[in-house]
Amino acid sequence: GLYWWDKQQCVLAVSAGRVWKITDQAGTYTEITGSTALRSAQLVSFANDASTCVMANGGQMVHTDLSTLTTMADADAPTAVTHVAELDGYVLANEVDTGRVHYSDIDDLTGWQALSFWTAEAKTDDVVAVKEAFREICALGRETVEFWVNDGVAPFSRIPGSAQPYGTDAPQSLAQVGNSWMWLAHTRRLVTMQGRQVLEVSSPYDRILQRYPSVSDAVGYTVSIDGHPIYLLNFPSAKETLAYNYQTQQWHKWGYWDTSRGEYQRYRGQTYCYARGWNQHLVGDYANGIIYKADRAVYTDNGNPIRTLLRTGHVSHGAEFTKRSDIFRIRCKRGAANSAVSNPQVMLRSRIDNKAQWGPERWKSLGQVGDHEVHLDWRRNGIYKTCQREIVHSDATDFVLMGAQEYLTVLGR
Repeated sequence: GLYWWDKQQCVLAVSAGRVWKITDQAGTYTEITGSTALRSAQLVSFANDASTCVMANGGQMVHTDLSTLTTMADADAPTAVTHVAELDGYVLANEVDTGRVHYSDIDDLTGWQALSFWTAEAKTDDVVAVKEAFREICALGRETVEFWVNDGVAPFSRIPGSAQPYGTDAPQSLAQVGNSWMWLAHTRRLVTMQGRQVLEVSSPYDRILQRYPSVSDAVGYTVSIDGHPIYLLNFPSAKETLAYNYQTQQWHKWGYWDTSRGEYQRYRGQTYCYARGWNQHLVGDYANGIIYKADRAVYTDNGNPIRTLLRTGHVSHGAEFTKRSDIFRIRCKRGAANSAVSNPQVMLRSRIDNKAQWGPERWKSLGQVGDHEVHLDWRRNGIYKTCQREIVHSDATDFVLMGAQEYLTVLGR
């Protein structure tokens, strides 16, 4: 897990049950030792006040003041917790295999009372994830979701009408995205909230999601790319990563290009945090435990090529007539060369009339420094009724694709 502790201006990093603090943007780190209660192969949930951070990942909660790790000692604290959250001075923690959510003493994250809990009762399913945003608690069960607030009396009560029949088999998929929530519902559909209503947003990938061997290990979190909130959902069993641009409502995939096999693997980022005080986006690699700084101006994955691929559907332009493609034009950023790559290339290939084989790769230069054209043309692109196009870029340069158009001649019906 990765967690930005804003009050302390540091990052907590957890790997294999061990905890480190990263204290500056240069990456200076120190291991925090003490408790060994954190499990080695589970994602960690974090919550904090000004001086103490609580962590949980399936067993006993652990807390730290940045000098030592301490197992939650209060006998009334739940002993099997996967998620923690903080609201109005309380830490809330789900009790594994129950519908109960416990809360600490106010302004004392280490103090707990036996009867300080509430139960999600819209349906008798277990609460498998708890998170806070918008000054309310999202309690996600296996079949339902509920939203709770601090009413100042109970002190927590369910928001009337907030219970919805959308639970999850993937507790780690729950994430705040923009001004809403997203998660993988128990129906294997990606959902978000509009007001108090749950909306399904995964139509382009519904069939793919149904085919995955398992989704219970899915991990979701939100990153920000040039101001766009992107919801990433890693599927370790399926070895794929889906990405949803919450602002444009567009789906795509992220991946890691395996050069030895010539195929995509899932995105290497298993954990993420935005270190606001340093303006750094930090990503934890599931394969080797390395923490990377993500940067829009870096065009490799730690030296490995980033291979961008765009594949269209079978395009007929609304008519099943025989057509000749005179020009296929993409609008893109030109002159993207840099000191590492003096003449970056982009490739186009085509699949005519749904044939089994793709046509040859046709490479074009994106232009050297100083080239300010905003389009790139391929001519004599075949005769077809339907055609599928594929565009690929893998050089270590910027690649911005803004659109495509085609100039045709109709040959006959």
